[in-house]
Amino acid sequence: MATPTELSVLLRLYTSKQNSPSISLIDFTDYLQKYARHYLQEAPDLAMWLEDTQTTVLKELDRLSNEGRAVLTTDQKGHRYIFVPQFYIDRFTSRYREIEERTEVPFPLPSELPSLFPSALLRQVYITTDFTDVMEDAERATGVLYQLMFPDETSPLLYPGTLPPARLLELALAKIRLFLRKDESRDYIQKRIMMANPGKEITIKNYLTQFQTRPSDSLDAFRHSGEAFIFWSYLCSFIRQDYAKKNEKTPEETALMQSVFIVEYLNNYYKNKVQQELQCETALKNLELAFQKPPYFFDMDAILRFTDSRGIPLLGQYKNTDLENFIKSKTGNPESHSLPELLAFRSPTNVRYFLLKEKVYPMIVRLCNESRKSVKEAITKEWHSLLLKFRQDEAMNNQAAFEKKLEALCSEQSPILHAVLNASFIPLLAMETPSQSAETPASFKIFNHGRLLPWSELLMLNRQELLTDTRILLPFWYTIPIISSLLSFLRRPRKKKTRAHKKENRESPLRTEDRTPSGSTGSAKDERDKLKHDLRNAALAVGKRLIPPGSSLESEMEEHLEHWNRTLDQTAKQNLTEDVNSLIRDYIRRILRTLRASSFDENRIENLAQTLVDTPSLMKIKNRDALLAYTRLYILYLISNMK
Repeated sequence: MATPTELSVLLRLYTSKQNSPSISLIDFTDYLQKYARHYLQEAPDLAMWLEDTQTTVLKELDRLSNEGRAVLTTDQKGHRYIFVPQFYIDRFTSRYREIEERTEVPFPLPSELPSLFPSALLRQVYITTDFTDVMEDAERATGVLYQLMFPDETSPLLYPGTLPPARLLELALAKIRLFLRKDESRDYIQKRIMMANPGKEITIKNYLTQFQTRPSDSLDAFRHSGEAFIFWSYLCSFIRQDYAKKNEKTPEETALMQSVFIVEYLNNYYKNKVQQELQCETALKNLELAFQKPPYFFDMDAILRFTDSRGIPLLGQYKNTDLENFIKSKTGNPESHSLPELLAFRSPTNVRYFLLKEKVYPMIVRLCNESRKSVKEAITKEWHSLLLKFRQDEAMNNQAAFEKKLEALCSEQSPILHAVLNASFIPLLAMETPSQSAETPASFKIFNHGRLLPWSELLMLNRQELLTDTRILLPFWYTIPIISSLLSFLRRPRKKKTRAHKKENRESPLRTEDRTPSGSTGSAKDERDKLKHDLRNAALAVGKRLIPPGSSLESEMEEHLEHWNRTLDQTAKQNLTEDVNSLIRDYIRRILRTLRASSFDENRIENLAQTLVDTPSLMKIKNRDALLAYTRLYILYLISNMK
């Protein structure tokens, strides 16, 4: 142990040796000189006390006096004394150690302090308002005395700052336990509590038995069990009522009353704490439930506004620190090989969002469905404008360029989807096996062999189908080769084409006319015939699923035709029917090369029919549902009878 050199420590040692808080200045300076000479080799800093010791001591005493750690006084004879308050703090610390060994020893009282004791070292704490704050203060002062004030005429008690308030509770319970052991106090109190709580006799008896025989279990129940609250309330109330009638109390009775007040108020404190913990636990569960609701991703502002089922904000039912700890624990990674329960990503505007790992799939599905329509409309509008000017976009003919275009549009129109698909956890999520609690739609995948699917598959947008659907929106003269060629020649700027480019155009299979190039062979014709044959078979298979049993394709078409074409004049009715049929036939003839038997199903027919019904030419027909059903059936009729 290092040799002390501080004056405050040396004063504390000397007063303890003299067993007196007040010491003579002359005697202390003599002791200090001898102490410094004896320990000089071990502590060279003691050399400061060897020259002009009294002047040096007085200078240091002036500093300690300003801090309330020493008081310099002079008696009537002119003798100077040093009063050291730390002496009483050490004495009361020893007193509490004695109380731990002998419960009957009373608590220290303010009357035991001299008038010279500095007020700066004596802090008043009201048990009704301040005591719980002192309990929760982990950085309370240790070099002071606390004076615990009670609400009635009960004398305050003193305890040093080194004594934890929780330890004071244990001593108070020990004094009540001592009271119940005397005479017939237990039987008397037990009887009164049972009379006040009929039907709970066994419970009360068990509480009293546990309190007297198992102190540690009783203390744990006192702090954490809300069920013991009523027992302690009645116990403290009955003891206080009996002793409140006495005008003069012995030191032991005063200590008992002080203990009753401590236990009674801390009983309320722990009861409220248990309720708050339960409320916080419930609120955090509601917080988890809130993360499971659409839109599944939330920033911190949204999280702070979460409410429970009654509309009460969750923030208030738990503290900010509880929320921070919750997010920290959920976003932490307990296992290095797995993702945490709560994931985080940042938007292009640098806003941090949180979402549950199990909700990543539903969130992506939801955002893809929401983004699909807007992205499709944007591309359709752009390509329609280009095609009107007889221009081409690279994304029309190149799949890689089409994917880049989809990503760029998604980053503009759905930045959250773009941000989450580019988040750092997406590659790790692909390697994890979805848990049972994770919502993974069986019909929608975002990964293929550990890699993210292309944007076209995520958004379910086919480049060729999108281009075909866009072309049908063009005016009808764009479908007439002679007129469209003439307009293209007049509107498009002349460009010098290289021989390689001309050769590429000649060899390009993307032709609207259904005729065989000059260099074609018989095998190419056989291949086209096979494709048509497969397409007819696919159409017949779809027809079996769409047409009710006992009916035919023609009868179903006739029934829907009567619903949408209700023109009374037969000639006008036939003309309208033929116009609609011609529009459908022209459209199917143009897109025939893009149709494949493998993808020709009910959904493809529905998309084709919806595109036709949405054209300006058919928008004037009122009964659109019947028209849509007729269009589906007529497309099926055309493909089934294709030659």
